[in-house]
Amino acid sequence: MSGPSSGGLLRGNRARLLILTLAHFTVDFCGGLTIPLPEPTLVQHLGTTLPRVAFLIGGCAIVVNVVQPVSGWLLPARGVPALLPVATAAAALITCIGLTKSYWAVGMLLLVGGVGIGVLHPEGALAAHSVSGRRKGLGMSLFMSGGYLGFATGSLVAGVWVEVMNQDLTYLWVMAAPAVVTVALILTSGLHRLEGHVTAEPAGSGEGKLPFAPILALTVAIAVTLCIFVRFITIWLVREFPGQPAQGWGGTAVFASGLAGAAAAVFWGHLSDRFGRGKVIALTQVLCVPFLYQVLHVHSPSAVPLWALGIGATLGGIFPLSVVLARESHGLGQRIRIGLAIGGAWGLGEVAFILASRYVGRFPATAAAPVARVLSLCGVGLAMIALLSLWLTRLESRQRVDLAA
Repeated sequence: MSGPSSGGLLRGNRARLLILTLAHFTVDFCGGLTIPLPEPTLVQHLGTTLPRVAFLIGGCAIVVNVVQPVSGWLLPARGVPALLPVATAAAALITCIGLTKSYWAVGMLLLVGGVGIGVLHPEGALAAHSVSGRRKGLGMSLFMSGGYLGFATGSLVAGVWVEVMNQDLTYLWVMAAPAVVTVALILTSGLHRLEGHVTAEPAGSGEGKLPFAPILALTVAIAVTLCIFVRFITIWLVREFPGQPAQGWGGTAVFASGLAGAAAAVFWGHLSDRFGRGKVIALTQVLCVPFLYQVLHVHSPSAVPLWALGIGATLGGIFPLSVVLARESHGLGQRIRIGLAIGGAWGLGEVAFILASRYVGRFPATAAAPVARVLSLCGVGLAMIALLSLWLTRLESRQRVDLAA
């Protein structure tokens, strides 16, 4: 008697959730490759300045993130799971940026690859929410942790790559291999034909649910704070510690934060299913403060990855909870809420990156102090996140009392 086929083994909800997590890992791995590259790699590769590189990467990322909510309006409400393998393949084009030194050609590769990343996020998140059963917080945290881990791994790989390859990006295209494997698994598991992962919301379904607007503000605060940290930590290390392998340590720091965020997201997701999302989010922001302080006061770039672990575990690990809050809120459609909570929030994070880069660009190219000032704004972000999450917790408690009455 023959055993179950590989296709059958991959069609269960647990296997599908793991494959969706792998897809999230893969596309964000491709995006993470760009994190340590702006200065000096892409500045030298394209023969341009940091503000222009920041505009290229940040601008394309904004377009990517705009795709997510826009897809909620343009695509069918029932979902388009066939986009899962297509989006994964498109994201892999980012690995080809070393094949050309044209500013605009690199921009097009980043744009097309980024659109793939943008499309997969809401479609994958809705599918993951569907196959998670009753443990929505845990399931969504697992899916989102794949993105953190992928983004972090891409950053680590790129940081080590440029140190070992002496800034040469020519053969970076070999990093498309994970995308090939992921596309094959998506097709084998039948995820591209998944049905019923976007359900119609009946009239009156918003009763007792939190409004979407303040939850969107929460996701924006988390995304902007995270974006400022991951985009500027390597730039600051390169300028603060010249002559040392700071670029590699910067990539390692982003990897460490992502690895910790991926692991912690599952833990915080489990706790939030028991004690509430808002309370857990507020607690983590308080825990993050000493880690941020230590990062900004290190005496060696090699010490940053250690403290970045704490930042990833606290700040990075709770973004999935805000996405669950958005999914369970009322106002707008499900696809649009997810698109705005992920893409809209991270898009505004990239806007913050571009604006902050323009500020840094006013100073000498080697000045570390202005970059340190930008990174210190993460402390303001932590305070905003904590206050918003506590306010949402009080609002939720008040709604429960009103419903009981």
